[in-house]
Amino acid sequence: MPEPVQSIPVFVSYTHDSPAHSKRVLNLSNALRQAGFDCDIDQYHVNQDWPAWMEREIENSIFVLVVCTPTYLRRWKNEEKPGVGLGAQWESLLTRQHLYSSPGKNDKFVPLVFETQDIASIPTPLGNVTRIDLSQSDGFNRLRCRLLNIPPAEKPPVRTSLAPISLAEGFFATQHSTTAHREHHPVGLRNEQETLFSNLFPVTFPAKIQTARVSLKRNVNLREHFSAVWKKAGGVGDAPVDFWIEKKVLYTFRPFTDKFWQAIIASKAIHPADPKPTLTLADSKLMADKNVFIKLLNRCLDQLCASHEMAHKLGWSKKMRCHLFVATPGTKRGRIKVRAITKQGQREVYKAIRNKLSSDPHAVQHWQHQAFRHFFVRFGGQWYLQVIPFWAFTSDGQETPSRWQKTSSANMRRPERNRAVLGHVAFWAAILCREDDLLRTNQLFQIHYPSKLSVSPSITDKDWIGITKAADKTALQADLKLDLLI
Repeated sequence: MPEPVQSIPVFVSYTHDSPAHSKRVLNLSNALRQAGFDCDIDQYHVNQDWPAWMEREIENSIFVLVVCTPTYLRRWKNEEKPGVGLGAQWESLLTRQHLYSSPGKNDKFVPLVFETQDIASIPTPLGNVTRIDLSQSDGFNRLRCRLLNIPPAEKPPVRTSLAPISLAEGFFATQHSTTAHREHHPVGLRNEQETLFSNLFPVTFPAKIQTARVSLKRNVNLREHFSAVWKKAGGVGDAPVDFWIEKKVLYTFRPFTDKFWQAIIASKAIHPADPKPTLTLADSKLMADKNVFIKLLNRCLDQLCASHEMAHKLGWSKKMRCHLFVATPGTKRGRIKVRAITKQGQREVYKAIRNKLSSDPHAVQHWQHQAFRHFFVRFGGQWYLQVIPFWAFTSDGQETPSRWQKTSSANMRRPERNRAVLGHVAFWAAILCREDDLLRTNQLFQIHYPSKLSVSPSITDKDWIGITKAADKTALQADLKLDLLI
């Protein structure tokens, strides 16, 4: 299964100037946690070995937010009264050591101020990096973008002039045959429509997400526990995996009236709560909410892949981070029958690659698999599954990457041009897209056929061949002969 997305650890270094100042630091930390960052401050803890705790927090955090005030600067410079502000002085020593150990580069320490006049209190070693002024209207968003490494503006590409294209004579003209038995046909730009396909698959899901409170202890493997309960209750097949648990709250599209959840509820492992409108997570401006929603979509995709009705298992390789068809024991080649867009045919989904260096004709060097990587993205309020066709090479025919994975995959992708990639996308559409039919109705999570666009005028591949160079012409002709099942 895919690894859960980890929150970015952030530590806040500050001085207790006043109760009001400590309160606004606490509010800042709470806001960062709500935005999806694993932010920590001393106010969340009691009775710590504070010097060791500070050192551990600074060491383990990706970012340290340095809240600069005149008091903080005074203790940074060790100009405070003896015995006062020892914590801040200790943190400043740790900060100095980190900066000393990595001269010329500071990606860890981020100076910030609550008031503009406190910019003068930024310590000199931190004066040459991007600072955050939280008194500005966009201050918190600038801090969020800094922690996510998002620049304040997107750099547009440099416009370059197009190289002149050498066209065959009459490329944009209509030629009429002098033979009465041959119909005239346009060459080059045609008035016919051409269909362009994308690798974005629209996804749909229920309007509500079911939620429940998880009562099991943290050290319990919940998936293994749920699976054991399901088997004990006489459940048929593997336990479903289309749910996500975050901070002891379970999220799922599957209704709790389902037999699986009834068994889990009966074991008192979870306690159902009120359902949540899906859009409160899917359309939320908070990164933490969107992360929960995307994680749930990933689990739904895992469930769809695990339960498909093809002849061979569609598994997940954690190390290669892709879904792939795994080899059935006792076989060296696997094929499935699929219908892509207009045609139906056989598609090879895995095969054993013979070890040519071995005298044994049955020796296997590694395995080649049809696979895909993916992302869930949103455009214009619609969520899509972005499918990236991928060649996976394993050492065992299952999920362990071969030592030649990177080289072999690159060599496979190098000769694949537009029509070959289109063939892969069409193949995965046939596997993943499941519309309601007589046997499957009211599916909770659905992937639909990829978006396409009709354009006119168009240029056919055959017309392009007439104006290409000799080397490219051979490649285009080879593409046209591919069986893309479309």
